[in-house]
Amino acid sequence: MRLINTLYYFPDRWLGTLTLALLLVSSCDDPTPKERILIENDEATLSARIQYRDEIIPLEPLSVFQGKISYSGIDTILLTLVAEVTPPIHDGITLQATDVRIKGKKAYVSYNVRGETFLGAVDVFNIKDIRQPKLLSNILFTDSDVNGLVKSGDYLYLAAATEREEFSSPAVLERIKLSGDLLTDDIVSVDLPSYAATDVDVAGKWIYVTSGAAGGYVSILNIESLAKHDSVAVEDARGVDTDKNDVGVVAGTPARLIIFDRELATVTNDYALDGATIPFSKSTIKLRKKKAILALGDGGTQIVCLKDGSVIHREDQPQVEGLSSAVTVTNAASADKRLLFMSNGEAGVYVGAAETNFNSKDCQVDDFRMVGMFRFDDLQSVNHVAFNNNVLFIASGLGGLRILTVEFNNDAEDDDDEDDGD
Repeated sequence: MRLINTLYYFPDRWLGTLTLALLLVSSCDDPTPKERILIENDEATLSARIQYRDEIIPLEPLSVFQGKISYSGIDTILLTLVAEVTPPIHDGITLQATDVRIKGKKAYVSYNVRGETFLGAVDVFNIKDIRQPKLLSNILFTDSDVNGLVKSGDYLYLAAATEREEFSSPAVLERIKLSGDLLTDDIVSVDLPSYAATDVDVAGKWIYVTSGAAGGYVSILNIESLAKHDSVAVEDARGVDTDKNDVGVVAGTPARLIIFDRELATVTNDYALDGATIPFSKSTIKLRKKKAILALGDGGTQIVCLKDGSVIHREDQPQVEGLSSAVTVTNAASADKRLLFMSNGEAGVYVGAAETNFNSKDCQVDDFRMVGMFRFDDLQSVNHVAFNNNVLFIASGLGGLRILTVEFNNDAEDDDDEDDGD
């Protein structure tokens, strides 16, 4: 069975009856966390989910798939699969990965279940020795999907959707205390408006959370008290990212890029774009100084200048013979230094390279070339990619995670280089 490239699912019972409420000012300490969560911190038990590999992943030229000329210049990329990780399974239900954050020598992965079932999880990995990544900790929520996550300080913040009746709507933020590298049952839940929290980011004293689809919002919370500072309506808000003074939100049906100031008091820019027309689907945003890198479903990957909304570069969703366009949409895009990875559902992972660093302080992407693509067996749908510091995480739906190293022979550091940790 093919996997649908839709990660945010809103049960029908909520769509007709939900009365959207403003974010509650107070947060709710979960009175009985152990009844709704299962935590596994035994590394020996968790290691059963990892299989170590040392396998070169060849890049196929794109001309094989869609008539494009692949990049055959001086740059060569060597991809090595170092580990495969099976997804969590609970009561016979297999979860699928929804988001990955790489933060220094740790990686954090969220999971949900497509359909009526509310079931989610989080994994914590140690990637200090990238050839032997370790799965350190896992938490499973028996009543909530987890659609996105971010780490800040000693906490993980989760964008989730829950079936718990004490909340005014399914969308919630979960804050989990970490003890060292391990997840704990010290959890605080915050009610959010709309059907599901879709993404979360942290900058300074603020937490930013998107929720959607119909009647969507971007909400800002105080990181110390978790009290709401503001909540701004953004229809079908799908993703959020911060960079210095900007807060960027990507929305759908159709695509929009909205830039706010840090306190969401002012919309500095609001750009209409092509794509993201499929309801309840995934889109991602990464701000890179003067640019936004967007994955827009049927709009492919677009790099947008924040100053004027112009599309600096665009890679359309792949058109692959034998595959419906419904299963080749662009679910996520991730760039670091000169490389860009795009997850295109059953079409696989596409790789591009530029002559300049994506973090450069201008609205240029010089000499961007498509390098090639790769995909895994059984047309496994690639739902998410995260690339940072030469480590690539690939979430392949029910196929679990792949962890790869990336070697790039002309990947020198430069003055515009910065590690944003995700």
